Amino acid sequence: MDTTALAERLTHRLDHSDEVTDASQRVASALLDLGQQIPPDDWLIVGGSLARGEPTFLVTADGNCQLASDVDFLYVHYGDAPSTSIPALQREAETHFTAVDLMTMSLGDYRTVQTSLGFDVKNLGLAVTEHGLPDHEPVTLDTRDAYEILLYYTQAYFWLDIHEQWRTGNTSPHFHLTVNRLCMKVLRATAMLDGAYAHHDFAPMAPHLAEQMRAELTWRRHPTAPPADPGRFWTYLASAFTRFDHEFGRQRPDAVNHTRYATTSSGRIVARHHRAVHELARAMTRAWLATPDPNALTTVKRHTWQRITGWTGSATRPSPEDYFRAYRHNIHDHLLAMKVQVR
Repeated sequence: MDTTALAERLTHRLDHSDEVTDASQRVASALLDLGQQIPPDDWLIVGGSLARGEPTFLVTADGNCQLASDVDFLYVHYGDAPSTSIPALQREAETHFTAVDLMTMSLGDYRTVQTSLGFDVKNLGLAVTEHGLPDHEPVTLDTRDAYEILLYYTQAYFWLDIHEQWRTGNTSPHFHLTVNRLCMKVLRATAMLDGAYAHHDFAPMAPHLAEQMRAELTWRRHPTAPPADPGRFWTYLASAFTRFDHEFGRQRPDAVNHTRYATTSSGRIVARHHRAVHELARAMTRAWLATPDPNALTTVKRHTWQRITGWTGSATRPSPEDYFRAYRHNIHDHLLAMKVQVR
């Protein structure tokens, strides 16, 4: 794939792709340059918003258009280990892009992995190496996969310290962009129940979801406009829980138990973290619908977390923010591990 063709693939869902032509060409060129550095027995695959064709570009203070989305790479190695230095590849990628996530996986694991990660790097994945994607079977997503996304980004709400920043009055552009991103993740997870996978898959979405998603995307394109109330995250999450309850026929505290992932050691760890954030978020969504006030929500958060952790002493107990921040990488790594432990 040449630079122009790749640039078009990267932005094919954007209704303003003509406005970001130069920036997308630069991104495509950098991706192909990285692909040239990969040994011929291995693969470098791009997933995430770039693979979906809907990355975010922002106009900087000096008038330049720059990629704001994370760049999600998957390095697939044919042998027992990568044929090149992954730290060196990471450093090289970071000279081109602001935020880089680089995972590695054996060819066997690549062919095994399912869920949204597998969908991203198989069904939608863009190979920036000359020999394309490895042979594989496509992935079919289900309700469990969507629920996993919902719970993961609810955990992210805490490890990113969104609630405390909101309560104390943070109005920075970075804060509002982060809230916007998390809101879009909640909406997309819910829309997946109707067959919509990308943020721009408006047609399959329920009309109210499509309207909310359009509003989030419109603001993200012009983030200098007045932002919406950060509390909308809890409104979206409450609606999402209601929809998932209907799909499952009950409240479900995690996305692991009663699935094939429950047999894995990593799956059991993921389920434990899921149950913690589920109980906390359920209490907070109920409180928000009753009293949409961030200070009241803070009280509910504290009391619920004390109940979850069983803490009644006088010494300071780690907050939900402390807890999920401490386990952030553990959660990410075990989510990946459980998906390749199942054959």
